[in-house]
Amino acid sequence: MAVRRLIRYGVVLLIMAVLAGCGTTNTNTLEPGNVKKKVTLLHYFSGALSGGVQGMVETFNQRNSKYQLVATPLDHEAYKTSIKDTLASPNSPDLYSYWAGARTRSVLDNLESFDDVWETAGLNRDASKAVTEACTYNGKKYILPVTQHYVGFFYNKKVFAAAGVQPPSNWNEFLSVCERLKANGVTPIALGAKEKWPAQFWFDYLLLYTAGYEYRQQLMEGKISYADAPVRKAFDLWAELIDKGYFNDRPIDVSWDRGANEAVYKGDAAMTLMGTWIIGNYSDDSHNWRQGEDYDYFPFPILDEKMPRYALGPIDGLVLSRQAVQKEGAKEALAYLASLESLKAMSRGSGAFVPRRVEPEFYSPLQQRMLKDIDTAQQWVFNYDLSTPPQVAAEGLNLFVEFLDFPQQREYIITRSAKKIEKVWKESGVI
Repeated sequence: MAVRRLIRYGVVLLIMAVLAGCGTTNTNTLEPGNVKKKVTLLHYFSGALSGGVQGMVETFNQRNSKYQLVATPLDHEAYKTSIKDTLASPNSPDLYSYWAGARTRSVLDNLESFDDVWETAGLNRDASKAVTEACTYNGKKYILPVTQHYVGFFYNKKVFAAAGVQPPSNWNEFLSVCERLKANGVTPIALGAKEKWPAQFWFDYLLLYTAGYEYRQQLMEGKISYADAPVRKAFDLWAELIDKGYFNDRPIDVSWDRGANEAVYKGDAAMTLMGTWIIGNYSDDSHNWRQGEDYDYFPFPILDEKMPRYALGPIDGLVLSRQAVQKEGAKEALAYLASLESLKAMSRGSGAFVPRRVEPEFYSPLQQRMLKDIDTAQQWVFNYDLSTPPQVAAEGLNLFVEFLDFPQQREYIITRSAKKIEKVWKESGVI
């Protein structure tokens, strides 16, 4: 614990040092006596998840005569561990990227609401009900949505064609497709769980399509034990796929991007369960893969025809620090970043859907099919680590990767993890 705190503290100091360094080099003098005021933004859109943030920032800076937006990227995983300490710092950046859902709720005390920005930017009119609800806490808007992602299966069309299989619509068909792919000498499913979070999508969908949304919601709120029978059933179904050899070896040692995604791209694996950010990854200069031609998508197969369909994924957004030095400038930046022009740029760079109304022709045919699946789903659902408090999610993610490492010992692993999670809930004062 002490080591973790020391590492987290070191990350926070590094962030502050970087931001302090930006203070002089990024101040832009237009004319004598006319110096732009610096607005700082700390974000996790880096590496394979970079999206179109930098272009959005540059456009804002070109057009705004009063404020200069200085954006600092931070590694995705480091961001998760440092955010609370960074927000609490007296030198906190003005703006942060953050995930809507339980993670934003966990830091509300350090945030400023901005209903006025939502109104000015037209989001009250153009954002969907699901997005609006996701960004509203205690009746106020605390987050500005910049991406809406959706999790489904992305597959190599040549690999599927070579095995003579089509995208499945139900679980039995899915099992049959996996068996055919395996018999054809290819790994059916690529899973990179080195970063832990990619494993959650399997638990999410298996639980939703066997136990339903209301049950899962109770689990996310600490009202049901992880040792409960429906939870074990989800793990049993997952273990069946592992036992049949449908996954790559040792997923916990494989990264999601350079490992699992690459395996599908190279044809070593047929498909991967991933979010729409994979579109940005496959479309970059190092891949230049064509949607609908080289790769395609299908939704998670239905396990029980009586169950409704669900759409799963994160909503990324921007939050305003309560300690922000340049609150007015930050709000101007937020208003621009919420514009259709800006959000379209983010979508093109990341593969995400624009979290406000946009003409259907903006999207590719593949994305239009995905949108149809989202629109016809009964419920939009945040992925696991955005649906439950961060300290609970951390234990849950540990559970998923330990299960992947030792699936035959899942009874013991689930029972032990359930006790740990129950302890976390009790210590949090919620139950």
